[in-house]
Amino acid sequence: MPFPTNGRISDRKKGTLLMDIEKVSEFAREEVESSRYSEKVFINGLPWKILAQIRMKTESTDNDEKCLGFFLLCDSPEKDSPWHFRVHSATFRIISQNNVGENSIGTLSDFVFNTNSTKMGSNYFISFPELMNLSNGFYDKGKDKVTLVIDVTTTDEPKLDKFILDQSKSKGTLFMDIEKVSEFAREVFGSERKSESVTYVKGLAWKIMAEIEKKNESTDNDEKWLGVYLLCIGTKEENWSCKCSAIIRIVSQKSGVADIRREFDDYIFDNKENNWGYNNFISFPQLMKSRNGFYNREEDKVTLAINCTVNEAKTRANDT
Repeated sequence: MPFPTNGRISDRKKGTLLMDIEKVSEFAREEVESSRYSEKVFINGLPWKILAQIRMKTESTDNDEKCLGFFLLCDSPEKDSPWHFRVHSATFRIISQNNVGENSIGTLSDFVFNTNSTKMGSNYFISFPELMNLSNGFYDKGKDKVTLVIDVTTTDEPKLDKFILDQSKSKGTLFMDIEKVSEFAREVFGSERKSESVTYVKGLAWKIMAEIEKKNESTDNDEKWLGVYLLCIGTKEENWSCKCSAIIRIVSQKSGVADIRREFDDYIFDNKENNWGYNNFISFPQLMKSRNGFYNREEDKVTLAINCTVNEAKTRANDT
């Protein structure tokens, strides 16, 4: 295994994580994003934890009902070197305490963990009022606890930068959730969000960038538009370039509604011109109309995706 585990290496590809959230009544009163962690469990040579977190379902409203965020966290010791690992499936369960209720279950599949994306799960797995309602059977009032379980199945061994930076990989797909969209839409022109995770294609690092744009700078119309761009971070070399084609999508949240998509072909990215896309992809009023199918009002988010193909990537060391 390429990851050090201090003698606790496990090459099994399946494992189960268990966590008792004790003093749940106190945890439920803590601030948003307060967190609890389980002990580590090693699966396929990597350390995994359960992360439980306080979340607010719709922070843009006056509704202050708190929810339980429930996540699988890869607690890799490799913080500096790029790495990549695929989980085939993860089943999230809240265990019944008294045989009154059934397990509350959610399953995620085929998720890629990497250096910049180390957790997956649900921000709003269950509200605390539902969780602590005794008739639902998940809350042990006598012990003031809730039990969380994640069953994990992995597919391959973790790979370091040799895998990630494979120069032969010419295609990649990037995803980005714009969270708290209602707040983002109220920000000033030029405000931007970037995807947290990095996707490596042809040895170059790529991200999605979203920006608040004005449709026409020469008019007084203040209607805001969403700009979506493919951003190349490049390499540590100052001089680099590549030719890239991409399909940029706003992912439909509604069955029967197709993604909105725009395309560009053979754009030259380099250290001076490192992003390309569309500054007027869609107006925010159109984006946030629920009937259009792109805005998840419950989670206050929009999902972007970019499929990119990179060719003719070149890097040259700085001239001395």
